[in-house]
Amino acid sequence: MSFSTTCRLAAVLAFAGLAACTTGSPEAPVVPAQPVTPGVNLTALSRICPQVLLDDDQTYKRIYSPAGSDSAENLAYQVSLSDYSRSCTVSATSEQLLLQVVVAGRLVGGPKARPGVYKVPVRVEIVDGDVALYDQVTIKEVELPADGVSTQFLFRADGLPVPATAGSNTRVRVGIDR
Repeated sequence: MSFSTTCRLAAVLAFAGLAACTTGSPEAPVVPAQPVTPGVNLTALSRICPQVLLDDDQTYKRIYSPAGSDSAENLAYQVSLSDYSRSCTVSATSEQLLLQVVVAGRLVGGPKARPGVYKVPVRVEIVDGDVALYDQVTIKEVELPADGVSTQFLFRADGLPVPATAGSNTRVRVGIDR
């Protein structure tokens, strides 16, 4: 037997010996992962959680002073919505999904802006095709700081009901009410 063959044989025997080694304690039994919500597959839940749409025509609004004017020097402020996040859970009765939507927004003061609280009407609609399942306007109060330049805000809507019978065309539309 040659030297290289002897080395190979020794290596194979060493690996086989290590593979046969065990520690004194037995391995823990394999336990399947428990779902976060009993009876709900999280992958399936993420697929049926409705998508959120920010319609370009509804994501910004300009307010002028005096009302009805549309010249740049009369702009009081502009508000816009940009990014969003959504999550779904199953209701306690398992008859519907409960949706949470969080949307980032920005309020930018114009030449006529004054520091203070501005009221931004945010509309949340849940639609299944052409059928409205939910439609609510919520007033979000946003404070413009003393420098009057701009501020960011988060709008949050919790517990929005989505029936378990909702189809694959169900969408959530979020925008600034006109």
